[in-house]
This record gives sequence, C-alpha cells and structure tokens, in this order.
Amino acid sequence: MSKIGVAVIGFGTIGSGVVKILQENRELIRKRTNVDVQLKYVVDVDWSKPRDIEILDAKKSSDYKEALADKDVDVVIELVGGIDFAYKLTEETLKAGKNVVTANKALLAERGEPLFELANKMGKSIGFEGSVAGGIPIIRTVTFALAGEQINAIYGILNGTTNYILTKMLEEGMDFKTALKQAQQLGFAEADPTLDIEGVDAAHKISILSSLAFNNRLIYDGIHIEGITKINLEDVRVASEMGYVLKLLGISKIHEDNTIELRVNPTLVPKDYQLASVRNEFNAVLVDGKYLGRTMYYGRGAGSLPTATAVVGDVISIARFREAPIKTTKYVSFNDYKMKPIGEIESRYYIRFNVVDRPGVLSKISGVFGENDISIASVLQEERSETEFVPLIMTTHTAKEKNIKNALDIIEKMDFTKKRGVMLRIME
Repeated sequence: MSKIGVAVIGFGTIGSGVVKILQENRELIRKRTNVDVQLKYVVDVDWSKPRDIEILDAKKSSDYKEALADKDVDVVIELVGGIDFAYKLTEETLKAGKNVVTANKALLAERGEPLFELANKMGKSIGFEGSVAGGIPIIRTVTFALAGEQINAIYGILNGTTNYILTKMLEEGMDFKTALKQAQQLGFAEADPTLDIEGVDAAHKISILSSLAFNNRLIYDGIHIEGITKINLEDVRVASEMGYVLKLLGISKIHEDNTIELRVNPTLVPKDYQLASVRNEFNAVLVDGKYLGRTMYYGRGAGSLPTATAVVGDVISIARFREAPIKTTKYVSFNDYKMKPIGEIESRYYIRFNVVDRPGVLSKISGVFGENDISIASVLQEERSETEFVPLIMTTHTAKEKNIKNALDIIEKMDFTKKRGVMLRIME
C-alpha cells in the first residue's frame, strides 16, 4: 500500500472540506485506491475562528514552514487564496521537494507559468483540478481523456454566482440587485462579489482551460472580460421571447491562423442548446472536438465539498504515480499562439437601441450597418408607449466586432437615440 503525507495550508471553506473528506473517507480511499492518505498538518494563521470540523490526528499549526520541513509530508495543499503569498508558498514547497495541490485559479492564470516550470525542474507535480468548475473533473478530462482529440473550442458556464443571478432574472423576473442579494444570503456569492459579477473569476478559469486544450502558454492579460452588472431585465425577457437564454460564458476557440479567441461575456444561447438548461449555481463546460463532436460536463462548480473532492482526487493521483510524476496532472505547454484581437472576432449580435419613434429611424440605422458590412437578420420594435423613446431590437448575421462597435459609435451620436445601444453576442 502506498502512503502519502499531506499538509493542508489554509483552513477556510475549502480547507475544512478537504480535512472532512480526508478524515471521514480515509478507509474508503485505502480500499478503493490502495493509497493511505495521512493528514499530517493543518495550518492556518487564525485558530480563534470557530470551525465545524474537528481535527482528529493531524497537528494544528500556524507556521507553514513547519510542514515544509517535515520529511514525511509529500504533498502540500495550498488553499490560502490570493496571489502573492500563495505564489511564495507554492514556490517554497516545490523547492523543498514536495508536490503541490491547489484550487487557486487566480494564481495559476496570472502567475502559473514560472511555477509549472519550477515543478518540471524539480520533478514534482502541481495538481489543480479544483481550480476550474469545482467538482467537475474537467481538467483531467481535457488533459487525459481527450488527449487524442483535436479540440476546436470550449464554452463554459464557469461561475455559479452569475449563473444563479441570471437564472433568477429569467425565471422570476428579479432585477440584478435583488438576485445578487439572494445569492449572497444563500452563500452562492461573496460579501464582495466583484470578481464574480465582473467576469474576472470566469476569465481565470477559461485561461487555464484554454491553455490545456491548445497546449499553449497561459494567457490571461488581455482577455476580453465583460461581467453581468449592466444586464437589463428587459434584455433577458426579450431574448427569451426570441428563443435565447442569457448566460455568462467563458469562450476559447482556436482559429485556422493559430490565433486564440479568448473572452468572457454575456451571451445569448439558443434554448435548444445544452448550455441553456444549466440553472442556478451549477456550472457546465462544453467541449467542441474534431472527432468526438460536442460533449458537455456538468455539476456543482463551487463550494466546500465539491471543490474539496477535486483536491483530494489530485492528492490520490500524485500518490499513485509518485515514482513517475510525469503521469500525474502535468501541465504541458509547447505552443505560443497569440490572442486574437477582440475587434477581429466574428459573431452574430443582439442589439437594442432606445430611439425616438418617428419615420426614417430604421432606415438610418440600416444605412450605418450597411456601410460597416453588417447584415441585419431580424428587427423587433415594440408598440408605441407614452414615453418619448421606444426599444428597437435587432439581430445581425455574422459580423466583425470592430464593425459592430464602429456602427454603435456612429449611431450613438445621432439625435434620435438615447445613450449607447446594448450589444450582446449570440452563440452559434
């Protein structure tokens, strides 16, 4: 039987879940995998906070260096969050000759390259299944199960907070602020939800998935990121009437010129697509492959126990292949593809203007669109109202983003419009 010593650094939400699983399922793991995972240390800077989990045999400590100095510790689980200290801890752990498991997507997306290089140099592994989509085994799927597949694109609902908010807006007619408050009360959103609702969390995750799918260096800086804070209840309603569900998607595509399209933005998904049925706090990742076609991976994307399950899986993987670290969740980057500029991407678009209801408005907008090589697919103008401005909604055929934005710049300055038009992309 293989034995492996583990230190958990960070005893917060996910750390508590990891300790719970390692203690309660130790015998199950032994029988199922022939691996005895021995929890040696639980390290946290503040032990005054009450916890629901009692630590049984492991040593409680406030000094992570104590765990790094112990020769019986083989794997350090980094769950401290943030970037700067997490980077320092991971670097010191690898230099100490120990493997690392982390669920820290921000660390990997923004500063992962030198850490993976160091791991390779030291002959150690960084397990990071828990960094993307919680308990959904998408990292292993892309890395191993689809190793022989040519992946063309990935579309992901990668943030449970935003998906919950958009679900409530669609199904219950809640406005954004009410839905966010409810998500916070239920524990799906942080007290400060900025990283979630502004799309940054999803951007970290799609950066990691994109790198694995295309064996490319990690790209985070320059990702086009749009959150959901400007989403209007009216657009959610109208989109639904047109046959779409609004989702915040992380999207990565490889193009024929070997540029990578990498973005996070609200997207209209046709109701008959698999991603449209993903509700509330759940996550899903759709992988579009050349040979396999489209497959979708669905489940709880966050929370203590779903993420902890992925973390423990990485520990077991490292233990089973400790004598051959290259067989574990090894990061392999051999391409240096560039990011496609956002202005060069092509998509279909949903656009809503607020315009004065008078003859000639539609023809003027159509003229600007034509001058920018934009073909209109449909037009919807609701009945006259008592207000001066009425919504004019259009969808387009495939067009370049820079052309759409240029047209909106021009139309915004015309005397019949109120503010800038709302632009949302439509998933093909």
